[in-house]
Amino acid sequence: MDNVKFNTENIVIYDKQPGEREIHRKSGFRISHFQRSVSYEALKELKPRAFSYYSICHLIEGEGWYWSPERDVQYFSAGEGILVTPGFIQSYGGFQSRFVEDFICFDGAVADFLFQGGVISDGIVKIGKERRLLPIIKEALNMSDSGQVFANGALQTFLYDLYRENLNNNSSESIDGIDKLISKLSTSSDLWWTVVEMAEYCHLSENHFRRLFKERTGMGPKHYSDCLKMQIASEKLLSSPVALDNIAHQLGYIDRFHFSKVFKRIKGISPDQFRRQYPMVR
Repeated sequence: MDNVKFNTENIVIYDKQPGEREIHRKSGFRISHFQRSVSYEALKELKPRAFSYYSICHLIEGEGWYWSPERDVQYFSAGEGILVTPGFIQSYGGFQSRFVEDFICFDGAVADFLFQGGVISDGIVKIGKERRLLPIIKEALNMSDSGQVFANGALQTFLYDLYRENLNNNSSESIDGIDKLISKLSTSSDLWWTVVEMAEYCHLSENHFRRLFKERTGMGPKHYSDCLKMQIASEKLLSSPVALDNIAHQLGYIDRFHFSKVFKRIKGISPDQFRRQYPMVR
């Protein structure tokens, strides 16, 4: 399969299916079509394609291969699945055996939000042997407005669960170390951590640590630490008339000037302005 040639001029585009209803527009999410236990013969030819919608398939029997222009052919087996986003060029199918899958296709503004937030991304995902799409499909077969809302909610919950599970399965030991660091940062706000010290705490190289930390939190480690400290500072500013020098010291800053500079960078206003702008809790 690695030597298969392809021609981008021959990419097949699969359009959205019609049938969007008012309830779908209002909720920003639609399950457009689905199928259970659909079976295909093993594919011997790579056919590049792109969908105009989101799709998740769950391989329940057989072995499969997955390809995109950005990577070599990958192989996956029963219990795994494929997530595809709109416009992404890809191809997948059976490898040396029949390919039996459940799949659900969906679209809408909420689906776009999940994609933009990283909950949905293209590629192979671990789902497990249990046929977890079937209860969602059963809900979607209820064509009433309430049935569609319940099905939408069930699929969104599943996608969030899948994101969390695959995040935890990816370099689980390293991720555990980062989770412990995040907990440590939240309970030891007076400590001043350099990125090198954070990486050492997680037993990772600095570059690897930076990459995994950003994948886990969506921001760099230093910015995360500053944001956390400024959130704690905001609570202190509003809960008591404690002096800025004391707050700066409690959060590990050298002086109030360094603290105030970081606070303004994160919050957009100075600590004094923040305290004047919001009523103090007595």
